[in-house]
Amino acid sequence: MGNSGDRQDEIDTAAADWAARLGGGPLSDAERRCLDRWLDGSPVHAAAFAEALAAWDMMGALRFAPGALRHDIVPPPRTRRIASSMMAGRRPRWTHVAAVAASLLLFAGSLAVWVGDPVVLATADYRTAPGEQRRVALADGSTVDLGPASAIAVDYGDSTRRVRLLSGVAYFTAAPADASEPRPFVVGAASGTARALGTRFMVERLSAAVEVTVAEHDVEVALAGAAADGPTVVVAPGQVVRYSESGLGAVHDANIERATAWQRGRLIFDDVPLGDVVAALNRYRHDRIVIAGAGLASRKVSGVFDTAAPDAALATIARDLRISAASLPLLVTVLF
Repeated sequence: MGNSGDRQDEIDTAAADWAARLGGGPLSDAERRCLDRWLDGSPVHAAAFAEALAAWDMMGALRFAPGALRHDIVPPPRTRRIASSMMAGRRPRWTHVAAVAASLLLFAGSLAVWVGDPVVLATADYRTAPGEQRRVALADGSTVDLGPASAIAVDYGDSTRRVRLLSGVAYFTAAPADASEPRPFVVGAASGTARALGTRFMVERLSAAVEVTVAEHDVEVALAGAAADGPTVVVAPGQVVRYSESGLGAVHDANIERATAWQRGRLIFDDVPLGDVVAALNRYRHDRIVIAGAGLASRKVSGVFDTAAPDAALATIARDLRISAASLPLLVTVLF
């Protein structure tokens, strides 16, 4: 009986996590497949998921972010039927918002290292918790300085030394290719790659793009997959470039000290969109900041903030932009 209760707690915890992550916008294809597999695994999963979504409705999350959230949380018709039939014979246990917060607390406490994404948890070779930094030494002598709430997967093959940045930000010091190590060092993130022609560069996954900043020697940045017919650029030291699903951006001058300030316990923003600022702040929090509306996400932020005080940073930004925030402790803060 006790085991059954523990198992149900695990299911409810997973359902609460999926409901919380859905609040940040549309899921990626990989995340959607992962959620679909979990829902198909058991009718009990579907019922718990439906209850978790109902709890979000009650706490007003859908009122603050109705667009993408409502789009993402509609289960397939078959899942909706299963959930309805299960709920018909069961008294909902998520009738209070506190249940969601308690469930998330259980989830956070059960994992020593939590990046909040089951896809990342399943595929990462190295990862960090919110607020944590870690230096990783790779087999060829290269090193990776992982930022907080960040993760990489390492795939060294016969022809390429490939590392995938699954989440967050990382500063790479690549062992140079030479006669003894002819394989190129390549970092993949989202829809593109960065191939080291030298040694030191940073790759950061932002809210809607990936940014590559070069500190030493050159890095070749290219789009991957269907977009690979587009241009390839060589980014020189002191330069930065962004890419996304829509294409490869222009190369600009970069302030390396500002870009790498996270390594020294600071976040420095100079006319940066709020969406990118929130992506950075979320790496220092176990709960999640969600922005209601693309217009708000494009508002610009400037300032210097202490990474040890992300709540203070968020309060300052909200005050300066004259925006409001609604929070469910340990789960989500909605900016609107």
